[in-house]
Amino acid sequence: MKWISDLIDLIFPRHCCVCGEVLSRQEHDICLNCLCTLPKIEPHHKPEIEQIFWGKIDIERATSFIYYRKGSPYNTLMHRLKYKDAPEVGTRLAIMAAKELIESGFFDGITRIVPLPLSKKKQRQRGYNQSEYIALGLSDITGIPVDTRLVKRNIANETQTHKNRDERWENVKDIFSVNTDATLDGEHVLLVDDILTTGATLCSCAGTLQSKCRCKTSIFTLAYTYNNF
Repeated sequence: MKWISDLIDLIFPRHCCVCGEVLSRQEHDICLNCLCTLPKIEPHHKPEIEQIFWGKIDIERATSFIYYRKGSPYNTLMHRLKYKDAPEVGTRLAIMAAKELIESGFFDGITRIVPLPLSKKKQRQRGYNQSEYIALGLSDITGIPVDTRLVKRNIANETQTHKNRDERWENVKDIFSVNTDATLDGEHVLLVDDILTTGATLCSCAGTLQSKCRCKTSIFTLAYTYNNF
């Protein structure tokens, strides 16, 4: 009932996680003003993202939705998604991204969306896989099915957060495996993750897929750590 939600908002007002202003009933996580200045990645910068993977794995396409810059107030969106039990943030942002990307043909030919899996330990601790919620948002707009069983994370490797570039690549060697019952020949898989930094984890996953199956691979992340590394 509307009066109940209005009463809850009055007693426990929700605030924009970027600027701190009180949100209206129609707004979620971020106010309209901050939404209008979301640091989206311009089309002419997207080839720069694909270049991260050149010489490492074969990809069809790769893109991200927003920049993740040190000190940016918009980083709170990703922090809420990963650490504050707010996976719906990922779904809402992914829906916005998919509505923009679908017109560009980015999703053309893709047959399944595969979120990067967490280790069983990490998923128990967090209670959810944020990449799955991002994948669900993309699927909501594109109609492409989400496959959470195709890839498994075998090793609960250390967090990448405080590692340098070389350490990140060493940390993700052979951490994934592919469901042996999967038939992927001729398919086009979209790998989905939250934040792109060096691309080490995505390369590891894509490399495992491509070593087991004859499939095409594309990549989508919500955020890209431009000039952060």
